[in-house]
Amino acid sequence: MKRRFDTLFGRLTLLLIAVLIISHFSWLTILRNDRRERLFEYSADQMAFIFRSAQAVMDGDSRIPLPDSVHFEKTLFDGRNTFTPTGQSEHLTQQLAQRLPPGTDLRIEQSVPPRMWAKLPGAKQWISTPIVMVHTPPSALNAILPGVLTVLLITVIFSVLTAWLLQRPVRDMAEAAEKLATGGEVEPLKERGPRELRQLTERFNRMITDIAQAERERNTMLAGIAHDLKTPLSRLRLRAEIVDDPAVTRGIVRDVESMARIVDQFLLFARGAEPLGPPVPVDSRLPYLLQVFADQGYAIDTALHAGPHFQLKTTHLERIVNNLLDNAVSYGRAPLTICTARTADGWELAIEDNGPGIPDEDLARIVRPFVRLDPARSGNAHCGLGLAIVDKLAQQLGAKLVLSNRAAGGLRAAVIFPLRDGAA
Repeated sequence: MKRRFDTLFGRLTLLLIAVLIISHFSWLTILRNDRRERLFEYSADQMAFIFRSAQAVMDGDSRIPLPDSVHFEKTLFDGRNTFTPTGQSEHLTQQLAQRLPPGTDLRIEQSVPPRMWAKLPGAKQWISTPIVMVHTPPSALNAILPGVLTVLLITVIFSVLTAWLLQRPVRDMAEAAEKLATGGEVEPLKERGPRELRQLTERFNRMITDIAQAERERNTMLAGIAHDLKTPLSRLRLRAEIVDDPAVTRGIVRDVESMARIVDQFLLFARGAEPLGPPVPVDSRLPYLLQVFADQGYAIDTALHAGPHFQLKTTHLERIVNNLLDNAVSYGRAPLTICTARTADGWELAIEDNGPGIPDEDLARIVRPFVRLDPARSGNAHCGLGLAIVDKLAQQLGAKLVLSNRAAGGLRAAVIFPLRDGAA
């Protein structure tokens, strides 16, 4: 199962959403704390106004009517319980002290509700009043929550869109690189996004152009060499026929045929794979292809279980089978087995031999052009292009070549094609 968040887009999205959620709820926390502080300030302002008004009435400077809850006392508490302010009471006491004249004595009476006692500087009596806490409706803060969530949702949507736009050049580049790795033709990518991504895209386009140019030059060189060698090889064959010594003639002809096979591999690799003929069922076509090797004395067992829906174009099938079998009869040992099957991964065409196999560390590089393992898998009339031709053709068909060593000994070369009816 694909890990959806193990991508650039997924991680950018998660990062942006996390930042937005943290920032919004941090803002809500700050707003809540600020609201709490404002409530303490409003309560302290209100109580300070009550104490100053009560002092003015006590001094005869004002005739403002006072609430019935405001009392004047000559002695503190008159034997009632007191407690040390803590928490909200302590914070309110500090706020109130800042609003009354310096030297004001403030005490809290433990009653229901608690009362605040104050004796202003120079006053002869204490003033007591219930502690006043300004409250807002419980839903005051919750009322803004829907709006905050709406803003958060809109911001998340735009953030996801931004993350998608940022990762598009990288995603397109990854798809182009995958297509390039499978031998497909890649068009230059559109340069977009931030400057760094535009620079990366520009260099990637330049690399595609350089690779395509190098591929064309290599194919042209191989085709030219192979074409130029055909004429002298034909002359060598003719001259070998006029040599009086039959043993020498056979040796020269054998060497010429080996060189001719190498030239044919050059041409096949350089020209690529032009499909010829309609798709044919692989299981029914293989016996005809194997007859050529059987006539040369090679024993090849078959295990054909793919069924009629596994089809390839005749040219493709011949090139794959001939190169794999040529590799098997040259480097492996009998008996050889060719198998077809439908697996969970796709249609499988495999050839097994009983030779020495390939060291595990060399399995990846043996499909590169002109790579030969010597002396473990050396032979005549080969230039290291057989498996490279099969690998290149498999990539063009959307398939893959899988090489592995058999537990019983020998090499297993399997070409796995995608599951589709009438594969071409």
